Amino acid sequence: MDDLDGRAFARAEGPLKQQGCPVVATSHERETQLVAAFFGGVEGYFVEVGANEPRLRSQTWHLEQAGWRGILVEPQPNLVEELRAMRTAKVFAVACSGPENLGRTLPFHVAGPLSSLDRAGMAPGARPEKVIEVPVRTLDSILEEAQAPVAFDFLSIDVEGHEIEVLRGFDLRRWQPRLVMIEDHVADLSKHDFMRAAGYRIIRRYENNGWYVPQESEARMALGDAWEIVRKYYLALPIRKLRNFSRYRRGTIGVAAAGETG
Repeated sequence: MDDLDGRAFARAEGPLKQQGCPVVATSHERETQLVAAFFGGVEGYFVEVGANEPRLRSQTWHLEQAGWRGILVEPQPNLVEELRAMRTAKVFAVACSGPENLGRTLPFHVAGPLSSLDRAGMAPGARPEKVIEVPVRTLDSILEEAQAPVAFDFLSIDVEGHEIEVLRGFDLRRWQPRLVMIEDHVADLSKHDFMRAAGYRIIRRYENNGWYVPQESEARMALGDAWEIVRKYYLALPIRKLRNFSRYRRGTIGVAAAGETG
C-alpha cells in the first residue's frame, strides 16, 4: 500500500464510520470499503464478472451483505458450487468473452485466483494446474437474461487478461453502470482507451484496478489519484513495456533452449 492509497482511504474513513462500516487494514478490504463509501450506503445492483470465491476475494460480498442484489459470473464448477451455497446473487456458470465466442465452449486455464480463458494474458508466474472446457457467453446476453436494470450501480471485471474481450461483448452506452472497476496491469492502454471511447473517464487507480465513471458523473478525481493515474498510465508505461518485452524474450529463449535439450 503506497502513501497515495493510504490518503485515499483516509479521505473515506469519515463516511465509512458514519455508515457503520468497520475500518480494516488489508488492501482488498480497504478497496471494498472505498466502494461502499462511493455509493454512500445506498442499496443497489452489482455485476461481478470473474467472481471467483464467494467472500475473501469478492468485490461484491460486502455489498450483498448490505442488501444489494446482483449477478455473479464464474465458470469454474467448484467455485460455482461455493457461490451458490454462500451467496444470494444469481450465479451464471459461464465465462464471458466477445461476440465471436457467444455459445461456444472454450479451454479455461485453471490456476487458482489467476485462472483465465487467456493463457497468454495471465499474470507472470501463473502456472495452470489443468485446463477445463467451459461455456462462453457475452455479458450483454447474461444481463438480458437476468433482466438487469439499465444504469445499474457497480460492475467489476477481473478475468486475468481477458477483460478487453469481456468489454467487447458489453454495450456500455446501453447499460451505463455508475461505476466500472477493471483489473488492468497497464501493459498497454487498450482497456483505458476502450473505456474512454465508450464515454467513461477514470477517477481512481487502486492496486491493480482502474475505476471508471460516465463522463457526466458528478464523481471527481482527487489530486493524489490524478498523480497516480498519470504515473501509472503514462509516465511508467514505456519502462513497463520494455520490462514486459524482456520477460517475453527470456521466456521465448527458455522454451527454445528446453526444446533443443529435450
